[in-house]
Amino acid sequence: MPVTLSEAKNNATDAVDVQVIDEFRKESAVLDALTFDDVVNPAGGGATLTYGYRRLVTQPTAAFRALNTEYAPSNVQTQRYSVDLAVLGGSFEVDRVIAKVGPAASGAVALNMAQKIKATKTRFQDAVINGDVDGGEDADAENGFDGLDKALRGSDTEFRATQTTNWSDFDTNPASAQVALDTLDEWLSLLDGAPTMVLGNKTALARVRALARRAGQYVQSPVDGLLGPGGRPIVREQYGNIVFVDPGEKPGTSAPIIPIETRDPDSSTWTLEVTGSPTGGTYTVSVTVGGSTQTTSGIAYNANASTVQSAITGLSNVGTGNATVSGTTVKTLTFTGDLADLSVGVTASGASLTGGTSPAVAVAQTGNSAVSGLTDLYAVRMGLDGFHGVTTVGGQIVSTYLPDFTTAGAVKKGEVEMGPIAVVLKATKAAAVFRNIKVQ
Repeated sequence: MPVTLSEAKNNATDAVDVQVIDEFRKESAVLDALTFDDVVNPAGGGATLTYGYRRLVTQPTAAFRALNTEYAPSNVQTQRYSVDLAVLGGSFEVDRVIAKVGPAASGAVALNMAQKIKATKTRFQDAVINGDVDGGEDADAENGFDGLDKALRGSDTEFRATQTTNWSDFDTNPASAQVALDTLDEWLSLLDGAPTMVLGNKTALARVRALARRAGQYVQSPVDGLLGPGGRPIVREQYGNIVFVDPGEKPGTSAPIIPIETRDPDSSTWTLEVTGSPTGGTYTVSVTVGGSTQTTSGIAYNANASTVQSAITGLSNVGTGNATVSGTTVKTLTFTGDLADLSVGVTASGASLTGGTSPAVAVAQTGNSAVSGLTDLYAVRMGLDGFHGVTTVGGQIVSTYLPDFTTAGAVKKGEVEMGPIAVVLKATKAAAVFRNIKVQ
């Protein structure tokens, strides 16, 4: 039976597990709102932790028909997807002497447990947004699951992917706030139902909060059964009935999970031309992405576009599917996929070219309009037919393992663990992303 963390708490028999589940709910509105479909059964020899599903990619149609005629058949289209459930968490070690120092509520065990809950929560939320098992920037990405950024890239609900929307100032021109409200509602209308929540970094949500207040739709609602420090209720911020949530910062850093970046929304292109009529030798191309520069190995002076493309996409900071090269004498390099809206630098060196007259490689950029201070907002409609979590049959979503100081050994280990879990998007229109919002 599908469960939420609130319901999972009722099945926990350990008082510590109950407390930890409550902490996850307090710290993460995403986890609190997710419904986990407990359908994956890992029992039996050779069983796996894989969940297969179909994502609805087109909408159903209906029409009138004349009497004595048939309806024209029209089927919805789906795409098959699968996700491997993942386990995440962390461990800590405490000396048995240090564990006895100070009150239990603020001692080393309680402190480390609280911090591991915080780190696990933010790592999960990072994967919900940025997860990419095929090439995520995090070292453990291949052990996780795909997130919303990957699922929505290139979809019908990717809003304004090739343009900038300026929300950095609503005061100079008071009418700009009304325009922004209209744009926000236009974006949310892309979903196939009322969104459950909007996710963004704290800077972007400050702009959403400002819009909600101007529209008289800003609400703070207490969460039933959850109390924070001093017995005060945990509250969620809302735009009307839509909760807006900051997924926080990446574990161990101060970098927001949903970044603020310099991008080139109109996908600038570059031209490469070997000049001076060389008769031999090679040249190299260097690509800079986010401060990281990688250089190709030598490319033959007369290499065709396909060879140049393979050399560039072979760079670790570019990757397959993120650049195309076309043309003959003058080759056009266009960054696509994950790099389509980023500010990318390109240089080339023809020092190893031979023959001809002063051979070199000319590089020029066209269509450049790099903009700083850009970020994204995500909206999701949670439900078993929309965006939801997946876990194992009869499994425990959150588990804790406290240090055992009753056995020999000076240093004991404790752990916090979530899973096996994953998230899935059953319908493309159950989620949407608003790209390139200028907030700074």
